[in-house]
Amino acid sequence: MSESLPAGLLEALHLREYVAVDLETTGLDSRRDEIIEIGVVRFTDGRPAERLSHFVKPRAPIPDHITRITGIRDADVRNAPPFAALLEELRAFVGDRPLVAHNADFDLSFLEHHARRVHDNFEGWDGRERDYAYFPNPRLDTVLLARIYLPFLPSFSLAALTGHFEIEREAAHRALPDAEAAGELFARLLSIAVRTRFEDVQRMLDILEPTDAPIRFFFEHLAKTIASGHFSIPEGIDRTLFDIHANHYNIIGERHRDEVLEEEHNPLDTDEIRAFFGPGGALAERFGVFESRLPQVDMAGAIARAFNQRAMLAVEAGTGTGKSLAYLVPAIRWAQQNGGSAGRVVISTNTKNLQEQLFFKDLPILHSIFDEPFKAVLLKGKGNYLCLDKWATVFGDMSTRLTPRERERVLPLLLWAQQTETGDISENHGFRADRNAGLWSKFIAENNYCPGKSCKFYDRCFLMRARNNARGAHLVLVNHSLLFSDLAADNAILGEYENLIVDEAHNIEKTATEYLGVKISIWDFRAFFNKLFQGGRRATGILPSLQKRIMGGKLSQVQYDSIHRQAEDLKGRIDPARKQMELFFRELTGLLRRDAGGQQGAYTTRKRYQTGVGFFDALDEPYQALKDDLAAIRKGLSELVDYLRDIDEERFDQQRQHFQDLNAQLMQVEMLGTALEFLLTSEREDYVYWYEVSARGDEDSQLYSAPLNIGSTLNETLYSRLRTGIFTSATLAVNQRFDYFLKRVGLAHLPPERVDTLLLDSPFDYRDQVQLIVPSFLSDPADHRFTDQVRALVEELSVRLRRGSLVLFTSYQMLNTVYQGLREPFTAERIGLLGQGLDGTRHAIINRFKTEPESVLLGTDSFWEGVDVPGSALEMVMMTKLPFDVPSDPIVQARSELIKREGGNPFLDYAVPEAVIRFRQGFGRLIRNRSDYGVVLVLDTRIIKKFYGRVFLDSLPVPARLAGDAGELFAALDDWFAGLQR
Repeated sequence: MSESLPAGLLEALHLREYVAVDLETTGLDSRRDEIIEIGVVRFTDGRPAERLSHFVKPRAPIPDHITRITGIRDADVRNAPPFAALLEELRAFVGDRPLVAHNADFDLSFLEHHARRVHDNFEGWDGRERDYAYFPNPRLDTVLLARIYLPFLPSFSLAALTGHFEIEREAAHRALPDAEAAGELFARLLSIAVRTRFEDVQRMLDILEPTDAPIRFFFEHLAKTIASGHFSIPEGIDRTLFDIHANHYNIIGERHRDEVLEEEHNPLDTDEIRAFFGPGGALAERFGVFESRLPQVDMAGAIARAFNQRAMLAVEAGTGTGKSLAYLVPAIRWAQQNGGSAGRVVISTNTKNLQEQLFFKDLPILHSIFDEPFKAVLLKGKGNYLCLDKWATVFGDMSTRLTPRERERVLPLLLWAQQTETGDISENHGFRADRNAGLWSKFIAENNYCPGKSCKFYDRCFLMRARNNARGAHLVLVNHSLLFSDLAADNAILGEYENLIVDEAHNIEKTATEYLGVKISIWDFRAFFNKLFQGGRRATGILPSLQKRIMGGKLSQVQYDSIHRQAEDLKGRIDPARKQMELFFRELTGLLRRDAGGQQGAYTTRKRYQTGVGFFDALDEPYQALKDDLAAIRKGLSELVDYLRDIDEERFDQQRQHFQDLNAQLMQVEMLGTALEFLLTSEREDYVYWYEVSARGDEDSQLYSAPLNIGSTLNETLYSRLRTGIFTSATLAVNQRFDYFLKRVGLAHLPPERVDTLLLDSPFDYRDQVQLIVPSFLSDPADHRFTDQVRALVEELSVRLRRGSLVLFTSYQMLNTVYQGLREPFTAERIGLLGQGLDGTRHAIINRFKTEPESVLLGTDSFWEGVDVPGSALEMVMMTKLPFDVPSDPIVQARSELIKREGGNPFLDYAVPEAVIRFRQGFGRLIRNRSDYGVVLVLDTRIIKKFYGRVFLDSLPVPARLAGDAGELFAALDDWFAGLQR
């Protein structure tokens, strides 16, 4: 590495020597978990020079999953020295050299905490600002540097980064090899960092100026070294270093000709569409080994006919059908042959995984096959795109726009913003927008902020470019959230379209309910107040920023005094309003907890409140006071906005941006006031109202409302302007019929001749791939013994069979009870146990489940669908209960009442069909391809004892086998797995 850098550069950077550190630990909490291995490597001139490695004796046994990851067993550390015996040797080895680690906060906080424990000294270590007394060395984090310099990389794990740089790495998850890999990685990142333009390094230092972020050490020396001019370094980050591939752009193809909408539409040749998928067709020619599937052929042909006949078509097509290509091909052909809004096709999916599969896998294949070009655009909501105007505004006044804690977290945006061609934050994996939502919100165009064509960045605007591209595309890919957000905004996002394909359509009602409703919480108000003004040692917000800007402007004294006075008056109103808001939500939360009464437990309570019964009368006084405060702020904002509107933009820098910011907040306070009043008065009989209140937090409550009849709403606002609509999913039918789906989503309101359905057989041989068993000896789920029986059965099955298992629950409470009961026996048996909400994020535990053989995953809610674990990692699915919605759920309750008023049976017409669709989704977790196999156990005996159980059983592609006792069950399972031909 040193050969690629000028001589003396490392010394100038104070990095001629540094020490790379890695630890293996029993867990993630430095206060509770133990170090079990230490690896440190001293680097000199960018090369490993000296190594130190020790096992460390922990105070508790090593968890089994840590042994599986690291290979370190209790026997390995039994005779190892404790950390106290190694501390001085370690400190002497490290000296005062900079410390390098991959995720430095993790490793170095463990070292410091263990050192403090040795000396029984925790002074200055309890708060968020931690003082490193025993390892005060400069700290350099390779994760942060990689996030800054390589934001487009999909992963920042040590394995991913060493692979990217082709760094040889020995045993993964062992301290010494990982320490050496981290040190080598730092050297590679350094060779990129030294090419940074001086103005960019200076910008980073400006960002970090009020912070004590460890990375400041690096950039301070980098700035001095570049400024010295003693070293000849090529300046500027080479775009190729970011390893950008085509999937970082949200456009596929081009639209070469200007198409004009004609009254006579050009129909599709259905025979040609079917032939595309058949033997000798275009797909077979492209792939050679392509296997023609009749369900796929039939689906594509039916969709082509739906386009020709202006029809609405509901298609159930299971996993393995190839439904994505089956609707993409006729959609593309239709858009190519027809112009304007009548030719444009919008495709909506529920999950990001499917959206990315369509755009980055399926569409590129079709683009390479079709002779005639087509253009497809992946479009997202405005909250996904960087607003260049906001970017310039924030960095033009960081002291009042960014809090000290936000400054280090903003660094991964800096170089990305110079490189991106889409402005889509999802391509910046270095920033982690999901963990920095508040910070990212400062860089997006809020509602009512965007000035449109008058913005000086309009020609470069990422959002406008994306929307304009989408409006000129053949296909536009969106998710359900954006589809219904656009519906609520009168097509302001997507523009006019007449053809819609909805994949994962079984989620339509749920998503539409969320996005067409109203909700409010204390966090909405806090975000509003904080954007305007946050006091303290370093005041931030729009108002302090405005006051700072006018100081250096060319305003007359009268103008300056007026703006300053109005801003001060508003600032003076915010703190009292904030306090009144906090008081209101404390009173609201108290009222809701009293109403919840006996329902209030350890979890969030969700309960409906009725319209027109004076439920919130007790809050009249605090609400009226808050309403008055909001009205005063609204009045002050309105006056200030009006005043700024008439000020010449040349009078002070960022006049337009401050006007837009304040105008957006004026609209926001009006929306907050209107939403709160709507939810408190609760007068609309066609809406359902409910609240959620947590067992924790004095102000942690939220109010919600949603339209009661989504089907009618969709019929009026969506279907009435569609020419063609395709609705597909693996689970739409109940008992082989589409009646329930058509009614719930409003398609039943259309003339029958406009609506078609298609139920396709699965391409999988379920009878050979799946064994469905009902243990009839278990108690009814209402029996108090049921939960313990489930726990005992899961334990015995897991110990006997050692198969990767997914156990699906319908409540967190039962899941947690079973999880706690399994921890000790599973630890003793060295069986991996993963619990939703207990062992990490959904994504993290699914990945662990895939990579830890024979583990057991307990999930509820979202785990009934969207979990894709092919192969031997998942060979058993256990459904503990039939997935009925909780009858007391506000939406379920209100819709059930509506069905009853209309003369229907809420249980049979609503509860059972909803549960059947979810039940089928749970069953579908097991078989994801033709080589999968396994067992589905339904532990709820109501499926064989209740009259409605037959509807569930008839919805599955295999017959159920009953097991009368445990012996019969285990024999059946042993026979099944023994007889499989792998």
